[in-house]
Amino acid sequence: MALLVIGSCAAATIAQPKGLRVCTNTACRKGGSSDTLSLLQALASTAPVPSARAPKGITAAALQQAHACAKVEGCGCLGGCGSGPNVASVATGEIFHDIYKPVTAQALLEAELGLNVPDAATKAYLKKMYADRSLRSNQPREAINLLTAALNEAGTLRAQAAYLLGILLEQRANVYESLADLEAAAADRKTAGRMLSMPPETDVLPAR
Repeated sequence: MALLVIGSCAAATIAQPKGLRVCTNTACRKGGSSDTLSLLQALASTAPVPSARAPKGITAAALQQAHACAKVEGCGCLGGCGSGPNVASVATGEIFHDIYKPVTAQALLEAELGLNVPDAATKAYLKKMYADRSLRSNQPREAINLLTAALNEAGTLRAQAAYLLGILLEQRANVYESLADLEAAAADRKTAGRMLSMPPETDVLPAR
């Protein structure tokens, strides 16, 4: 347990808050810090969340998103410009540089926040990143194949990955729309809606 001195209460002892802050200032933003923020939040959302504490009526995805956003937020400049994306630990103030790989993000979330991110989520997000790269290379069909593989990987987590599954389905729907496959896009959006409306206890796999 960390010691925190507040005012004159030198003997006060409380738990130091845990969290990560991702620099979204100019230099880091150009280096892809927005992607790093999305990566960390997506992976954090798949760590087990105590659903027993969830307000009545809240969905699994909303609970996961709120949990992730409470743990990982964007912030202003952290220094070390040019070596980003830079991420800071709220508890220790330590700055971590070049955070952009899913496996690095997974390790950071575990070490700094104690979050148990499933390997399946990390593998799924890596496939999503490959899909993003395919889209930048104007290869939408390859992107669809990669997103489908990501969905199959994340789908093994069932409701625990409801928020991540929703993200992947919405992205694949966008790619289908770019190919004028409106039927497939509509099917993905319908499934995404089902994923995002599941209660925390639901145990349902998305349609492949």
